[in-house]
Amino acid sequence: MKVFNYPVGVHNVFRVNGTDFQNCSKPPLSEALRSGNDKIVLATPGRKWYICGVAKHCENANQKLFINVLPQTQSPSAAPAPSPIYNKFHSSPASKRPFIFW
Repeated sequence: MKVFNYPVGVHNVFRVNGTDFQNCSKPPLSEALRSGNDKIVLATPGRKWYICGVAKHCENANQKLFINVLPQTQSPSAAPAPSPIYNKFHSSPASKRPFIFW
C-alpha cells in the first residue's frame, strides 16, 4: 500500500497513464484523490503512475511518482533491498529517479 500524505487543499493525487505522467496531463478533477491521506492498494503487478494536479506542481516541482509493482513469488524468500529514492525537497539525490513524496 502507498499512502499519500499532504495538507488538504494544497495538493491532490491523480492516477494517470505513462504518457500523461510524462506530459503532466491531468484527468478531470472528479478523478482526483484529495483527502490528504490517500491510500492506494498495490495489488496487481504492473506500472503505476501518479501526479499532483494542483497548479503546475507536476510540471514545475516534479511532483510525480512512478511505481513498478512486481509479481509476488511463490517462495517465502527475502525481498530485495529497496532501491534508493530521490526526494527533491528533503535530501540530496541518491539517484535521479522521478520519485517525489508529498
